[in-house]
Order: sequence, then structure tokens, then C-alpha cells
Amino acid sequence: MKIHIRYIAGMAAVASMLATSCKKDFFNRPPESGVVVDNYYQTSAQVQASTNGLYGSAWFGWNNKVGWAITEFASGNGRSYSSDVGPFGTPPVPNDNTELLAAWNSPFTVIAQCNGILNNLPTSVPASVPANVVNNALGEAHLMRATAYFYLVRTFGNVPLVENPLQDINNFQTVPTNPISDVYKFIVRDLQFAEANCTPNVASSGHGSSGSASAMLAKVYLYMQDYANAQKEAEKVINSGEFSLLANFGDLFRTINNNNKESILAMQWIYNGPNGGYDYGNSIQASWAFSSAITGTGDGYGVFGPTIDLQNAFKAEGGDTVRRHYTIMLPGSYYSELNKAAGGYTLPLNASSQGTQAEPKKYVIGTPSDPDNNGKTAAQAGGNNTYIMRYADVLLIEAEAILGQSANPGVGHGIALTASTSNATALNYFNMIRTRSGVPAVTSFTYQQLLNERRLEFALEQDYWFDLCRIDGFNSTTHPTAIGIIKNQERGTYNNAYPDQTSINSMKYTFTDAYFLFTVPVAESAADPNLLKAPVPYKF
Repeated sequence: MKIHIRYIAGMAAVASMLATSCKKDFFNRPPESGVVVDNYYQTSAQVQASTNGLYGSAWFGWNNKVGWAITEFASGNGRSYSSDVGPFGTPPVPNDNTELLAAWNSPFTVIAQCNGILNNLPTSVPASVPANVVNNALGEAHLMRATAYFYLVRTFGNVPLVENPLQDINNFQTVPTNPISDVYKFIVRDLQFAEANCTPNVASSGHGSSGSASAMLAKVYLYMQDYANAQKEAEKVINSGEFSLLANFGDLFRTINNNNKESILAMQWIYNGPNGGYDYGNSIQASWAFSSAITGTGDGYGVFGPTIDLQNAFKAEGGDTVRRHYTIMLPGSYYSELNKAAGGYTLPLNASSQGTQAEPKKYVIGTPSDPDNNGKTAAQAGGNNTYIMRYADVLLIEAEAILGQSANPGVGHGIALTASTSNATALNYFNMIRTRSGVPAVTSFTYQQLLNERRLEFALEQDYWFDLCRIDGFNSTTHPTAIGIIKNQERGTYNNAYPDQTSINSMKYTFTDAYFLFTVPVAESAADPNLLKAPVPYKF
């Protein structure tokens, strides 16, 4: 199987990485010559730096387009006329779609790098390197391998579990997939190791901490409908004091606030220079920004249109003006932080690049000269992080776990949308998210309201599709609740120019159960036909 060839290459690349600092520039530093396994892991600094690459360029293929195409377009948050990403909003997606291949390759590249560390570091470190330093590096590798598999299993379902790629070097064309339940068991095992071995209270450095592992465990348990353990892990994070909500929602998406107190785990990007640029920087702004008047670097292609349905979801919450303002731009919206030298930026009244009279704002950061960026952005290469998880998610996981235990739907069954709670602890955390953005507190909430809260809080952050996929139960092959939500979404376009919204070219889709997992890319299944066969139980 071709991915195993990449695993071998990934191991060699990680083993040859040389880094002497934990500064952000080293998150994406490519390998340097003359370094081999036998002489690499010789000092504490080298061991600490060995994990830098797990947070950067290996994630580029996912972050560049397909991550948001899957999660925002399939979920009904966005739409596009672009032929490479548009089909993710109107599945099925052809198995030869180049972006679908990136969804497979990118997480497996991360896994390859993690395996390189896990298989080489323990036997290469001299006794002079403290055990806690070695264990932390191994913990980070387990954390990021689990994170990569979490993306893969939610996207493709059954996938191959690989710990030592050398075992498969002679039979890479016959490697099977493993069942979803085994993949989750593997993820939990990795995260438990990370929780026990990663250093606490270091997430502000951009590296995963013990608390980062606990937070990811809480989310994984939530997907497994193990609400008691989800609550237990969420409370570990809450009680640790390592993380907190930022006071202002909009501050979450300013480059100068990378690795802030709310950031639990993030993809780390560098913008330019000898070790930066395309493949190393955050390319989201290049695709999403309405025009180059925002970016100042010639890109800004406007390929993402926030759907009418997402706009209506914000309106239904009384406008939810703070979150809406920093999530999507509407014609006439003014942003003082963009193009600051010219007095700010106002979205033109005729802005409607995808026919919805709206443009994205999250992850749109402006020009290199804008103070928030400190010069750290370039064409198709922003210096702003991409969140994998932030503290607001932990608070909503705690609230959902409490609701889930009271609703008691049973293993394998989703919570009824009408199930509700007025539990004081759940309300406290639920309302913390709402009131931070000026949305009124409530005295009880239903599961439907919680899902909507998650949608508005994390819109454009690559999450909502996965919420829709899980609400009918862990590992469920039928999705009646999600299908019901999707078929009522307005994914069409306005027929007239702003402000006329009286005429809509309505587009609504009825998904089938088969659409909730994507097919293995044909480039992979052609090389290894076993990827399309029934999964084989993993030998733990």
C-alpha cells in the first residue's frame, strides 16, 4: 500500500530532523543533511525539538482545502462553485477527487512522523537525557498520532492502524483496514499515554500538554457516547486551570494571539522566509478572503460562501452579532483591524462571491503590515494557527456529557433532540459560552439548542460536520436525525443583489446514510485493494 511507503519516508524524515530551539520557526523546519538516528537524539534540546514538526507542515494537505471543504460544505455552513471543493457540499464525492486524496495523505503523514519518533527515540537517547524529557516527547507523539487518527476515522471510518511501518514493508499492497471501534480504542490508548506523560501547563508554547491530551480524550469519549468518562476528562481540564476563555471572541482569531489561554491544541504555521511559505504557512486566507484588498498579497480568491442557512442560524439567536461579525462578513461590515493603514476595511455592498451575499471572516487576518500580523503573513502563507481544539469545546462537552447521562439514550443511540436539562453545572458552562458573546443566558437547554450553540461557536473551524455525523449514535450506520437537519438547510443562492433577499434559488439536499463517510481515494485503493474489503480486527 502506497501510504506505507510514505510511512517509511516519514520515519526517515523525522529521524533526520535537526532543531535546536522551540521557537515557532522550528515547527516546520525541514530535515537537514548529515543527521542520522544514531547521532540525533543526544541532548535534551534535541529530544524536545523532535516533536516540533508534528504540529506544522504535515497538516498542510488537510488544512489547505479539504479539511474545511468536508466539515463546512458537507455540514451546510458553506458552499462553493469551485470544482475541487464544491462537491463536498453535494456528495457523493468522486474517489478521484484530488482534495479527497489530501484528506487521506495529510493525517497519515502526521502518523508517519509520530511513528518515526516512537520507534526510534527510545533506543537512541543517551542516559544523560532525563527520563521526563524523553517521556514528554513520546507523549506528544502519541497525542498527535491519536489526533490524526481521530480525523481519519471520522472522515473515512475503517482505516489501517499502523504502529511500526517496517513490519509492512514487504506487504504494503495487502494491508487491511481496521474496524472503527478498534480505531477508537487505539486513539484512547494513545491519549491515555499522552495524558500520563506529557508535561502539564505547556500548551501556551504551541506544544501539546497533559491537559491537551485530557481535552482530546473528553472529546473522543463524547463521540463514543461514554458520557461519564467525557465528563471526567472535561473536569480534569477545567480544574487544572491551564486554560480559560478569552474575554473577547474576536481576539481568538488574531495572529498575535496564537497559543492563547483558550487554545488547547493547534496547527502551527509559519509565514515566510527560508523555512516558510507555501506548505508551511496557513493558506486559508488565500482561499477565503473576498479579494486581495484584504490580503495585500495578491491572493484572496473568495471560494467560500457562508450559506444562507448559516446566516439564518445567527439571525435566529437575535443576530448573535459578536460571533457573527467575527465569523462571517456581511455587505457593509467594517473591520478596523484589516487594512489598518488605510483606515480599516469595509466589505463592499456587492460582495457575493458564491451567491450568498456573505464572505468568511474567521482565519481572514489581513495584510502583512496590519499590526495583528507583525509582518508574519505572505501570499498563501499566513502565520495564524488553525485550532484543533479550544477551551470553549471543553465547556460544551461538559454540558453535553451531563445532558447525555440524564437522557440515558443507551449505548449506540443518539440523544433525542428534545432532551433537556436545567442542571446548574451544565447551565453554567453552556451560558459561559453564550454570555461571552453577548447572547442571553438560558435557564435550561435542549440537545437541539446545544448542537446549535456548537454550530455558531465553532462555525468555520472544521467541526460541525463531525457533530452531525455523531448525533445518531456512536458508529451508527443510519443517520435519520442528521439527514432530517440537513434536508431543511437552505444551501442555495440569492437571485438578486444585496440588499434584496426576497428571491432565492433554493437548493436543499437529502443525504443518504452512505454520504456520512467518504470513500477511500482511488489512488490508494488501486494500490491496495484490501482497503475496500471488510475490516480486520486489530491485534492490540
